[in-house]
Amino acid sequence: MKNLLLKRAVQCTRPFISKHKTANQILIVSTTALGDTLWATPAIENIRKSFPHAYIGVLTSPIGLQALKHNPHIDQLFLLQEPLTRHFYSLWRTLYQERFDTILLFHASQRLTLPLCSLLGATRIIGTAGINKGLDTLLTNPLPNHAQHEIVRRLKIAEQIGAQTSIQTLSFFLKPDELLPPRSPGPWIALHPGSKDAFKRWPTQSFIQLGKRLKETLPCELLITGTKEERPLMEEIASQIPGAHIDEPNRPLRQFAALLTQMDLLISNDTGPVHLACALNRPVIGIYSSTDPALCGPHKAPHATAISRRAACDPCLKRKCRQPFCFLQIGPEEVLQAATSLLRDLQTISKPF
Repeated sequence: MKNLLLKRAVQCTRPFISKHKTANQILIVSTTALGDTLWATPAIENIRKSFPHAYIGVLTSPIGLQALKHNPHIDQLFLLQEPLTRHFYSLWRTLYQERFDTILLFHASQRLTLPLCSLLGATRIIGTAGINKGLDTLLTNPLPNHAQHEIVRRLKIAEQIGAQTSIQTLSFFLKPDELLPPRSPGPWIALHPGSKDAFKRWPTQSFIQLGKRLKETLPCELLITGTKEERPLMEEIASQIPGAHIDEPNRPLRQFAALLTQMDLLISNDTGPVHLACALNRPVIGIYSSTDPALCGPHKAPHATAISRRAACDPCLKRKCRQPFCFLQIGPEEVLQAATSLLRDLQTISKPF
């Protein structure tokens, strides 16, 4: 019923919206979480290199606003505030005045986003079919939804407007004044044991055992990172690893990015910091089971490793899962070996393992 009403509202309103002439005014829509936003950066860079004189705007989320700040390939960032129903008209008016002729819908979790785009006067609205909450008919150029990495999916959208897509690595731009003071000698290893979705979490005891073995083997300095909500989890892990440090929880994203530049290695569940480390070209190990790294893991990142096993349940219960025992297939020793191998290859450590 919601979709039917939205489609009828768009059909009734469209005749009163003037179409903009093609003038290389491009709006990219990416209004979800950190990882999803960073996955857009290769496509954005390729579009800029392919169309150096185009005007490129990005409609994004609050976290996306921080992730894309100072990106030299973007002319203007636009914030999608929630609930969109309250800000729909003011956002529509702002975007319509920019006279975008092309809209590339990379990812939007809000139902009203595609109807909003369809009322901006663009001649082309390009996106992937099957992921738009039943509103695919509002796309002018729906693309088939193949099993492919999310970065590649966005690149395929960019190719529809003639962009050359040779760049596939993530990017994140920090200014010199955003960097943090140097830390004491390391190596420093960050453990990120949380995630928004509990079904993506490697067991707490596995992180504890890994931390102990890292301290015994290297030695190293360990930093436990996470959000404010994950503080109890961080404290539980740090309390059982002698000498472990707890990071300041809930750092602003850009400050957390500056912190990651000081880390010699990040070991994390499948969550945003994995992709942030890739964008910063920092060594990272991502742990996967309930999700497939071939679709959402590190991609073309030279210092990234994904450790994964197939989900134990078919189909995976995802958010309904209360005990993701599939992660028991990955033991601390396997992650330890991957960590020491990666650090040795980067000449961060010299001690044999």
